[in-house]
Amino acid sequence: MSSTTTSEEINQDTGKRVREPLITNIQRYSLQDGPGLRTTIFLKGCPLRCPWCHNPETQSVKPEINHFLDKCTGCGKCAEVCPTGATYIEKERGEINLRFDRNKCTGCGECVKACLYEARQLVGTKMTMDEVIKEAVSDRPFFQNSGGGVTISGGEPLFFPEYTTELAKRLKWEEAVHLAIDTSCYCRWSHLAELVPLANLFLCDIKTMDPVKYKEIIKGDLKVILTNIENLVRAGANIRIRLAIIPDFNNSKEDFEAYASYIATLPGKIVAVDILPFHSYAENKYALLGRLGNYKYRDFKSLFGEDVVELLKIMAPVARAHKFECTVGGLSGVTAQSLS
Repeated sequence: MSSTTTSEEINQDTGKRVREPLITNIQRYSLQDGPGLRTTIFLKGCPLRCPWCHNPETQSVKPEINHFLDKCTGCGKCAEVCPTGATYIEKERGEINLRFDRNKCTGCGECVKACLYEARQLVGTKMTMDEVIKEAVSDRPFFQNSGGGVTISGGEPLFFPEYTTELAKRLKWEEAVHLAIDTSCYCRWSHLAELVPLANLFLCDIKTMDPVKYKEIIKGDLKVILTNIENLVRAGANIRIRLAIIPDFNNSKEDFEAYASYIATLPGKIVAVDILPFHSYAENKYALLGRLGNYKYRDFKSLFGEDVVELLKIMAPVARAHKFECTVGGLSGVTAQSLS
């Protein structure tokens, strides 16, 4: 089993510098992140920079501020308490305007507490592991009735290997819940290997089969990711491979054929391949974070099942030959059989 890891050992394990990541959300009643009814824990921080990221608030390890412009009255209470001058009042041509320089913002949250109109929201909360676990397993009866459990997601959970491993141990051994890990597999194999006996399921993303795109656009190393997926397969882990289909990035016939060819060569059995068509729901998240101008996909329409039929046709014979499920939309979506 290969243990080779490159990309300067995943940028010298940057995430290990943050031993306890911030939590952006503990989402209950999730249907997309593993079987049954689940609670998904979103850790804040990721080494990759997918330009279409559906959870941009989880990219940075630092706390950030969502600014709801439709709620803001410009009263200036936030500017009065800002310790860095990130929020300030500017007089221009006889008008008084509230400004927000995010480059100066430390995410301290003082403006959030001062706002009377809930126009600001702190993104990234400090929680103890005990607090995270208590909230994550609060729906245990629903897990038992639906075959659900808890999913650790992000960001990238393996960006915080020590934290994620400890959290996984406690969820598995102390709480005895079904555990899924949602990962890009961009990490050291040694860290991923520690989770193999703990996780019931791995949700593994492959963004593209083009190593140049991975390096130049996503800022990752395709070889690291594929090697880790192959190692997981050899280790007997349960894996669902997830293919997010993005307009003008990986939605050509050649892209689809490359996915199918690779999956056909995996050294063992996988559970499923989930084809996930691009959706535009994240646009508002970029706006709240002040990043809408940098969001490449703001004018792109969501894709639907009919937009990925070609991939389904290419993947279907591979799925039949290797006896894995193929879906459009993931676990709550539709199977290849129902669209064929």
